[in-house]
Amino acid sequence: MKEKRVSLQDIADLVGVSKATVSFVLNGRGDEFNISPKTQQLIKDKAKELLYVPNFFARSLRQGTTKTIGLVLADISNTFYAELCKTIQEKLHDKGYNTFIVNTNEDLDLEKTLMRELIQRSIDGMIISPCNKIDALIPILHETHIPVVFADRPGDDQADFVGVDNEKEAQKLISSFSVTPKKLVVISPKTDQVETIEKRQEGARKACQLETIPVSFIHDIDDQDTLDQSIKKELDAGADAFLALNNRVAFKTLASLKRWNAVIPKNVRFISFDDNEAFSYMNPPVSALRQPVQHIGIESVERMIDRLSEKKTPGKHLLLSCEFIPRGTH
Repeated sequence: MKEKRVSLQDIADLVGVSKATVSFVLNGRGDEFNISPKTQQLIKDKAKELLYVPNFFARSLRQGTTKTIGLVLADISNTFYAELCKTIQEKLHDKGYNTFIVNTNEDLDLEKTLMRELIQRSIDGMIISPCNKIDALIPILHETHIPVVFADRPGDDQADFVGVDNEKEAQKLISSFSVTPKKLVVISPKTDQVETIEKRQEGARKACQLETIPVSFIHDIDDQDTLDQSIKKELDAGADAFLALNNRVAFKTLASLKRWNAVIPKNVRFISFDDNEAFSYMNPPVSALRQPVQHIGIESVERMIDRLSEKKTPGKHLLLSCEFIPRGTH
């Protein structure tokens, strides 16, 4: 193990040039400052021999930018956010930016802590899919002047946002059932304080009112058995259609329906707001609303790059369309 980090001055002393000359060469500006090819090669060889690693923070201080974007995700174990993360990281890399990824695990306090830590690391911008609502985040966002883009979950009318119209898409799903439900049950995730879930609930509620469909809501509980009992109660009360508001509760709901021998789609129909790759391999294949995850990621990065160059104009909202995938359960 080396006793100390190799510095530019160490290389300069060994090669017999100035520290500035070493800096110019290792930053790819040797030709610009008329440094001979021989000297440039000597410097590069010595840096390689000494296992020189550039000081990221010193370079960022000189350049005034870290070329790093913070990415705050609500739950990276969810396939939706895993795909969103992958897309954003790849597209930022293509633009010459690194990504500093943090996972809040839907923890309201942890989210605020992690956001402050990202800001302290002098990131150039932040893409957020928040679990907190905007009023809880405003004090933190006011601590910095870096650009912020909200992805999937919105901030406010003044903030840049890329996502879908959750209320409108949920409304459309109610009419996607092949037979009008006699009674619909909406299964909502435990994190229903999140605005996207609230909008989906409201969309389902409005559509049922418009079509005079009786509807009830079950808020997901970690204990599968408790959820099973709630679903059995709804089945006994005549429920013949179920709408899961994300893919995680979709799997739990399908497990409950199987436990109670509800035959899909003969006796009970089912739709998931979120799609999942596994749905197409199930028996029967699960009908679902596919959100444009990759498109959300791509447009979030494009908005961030634009925002890095102009920070004063009001935020823009880009609402993308979803696709209903009719398989075998609706």
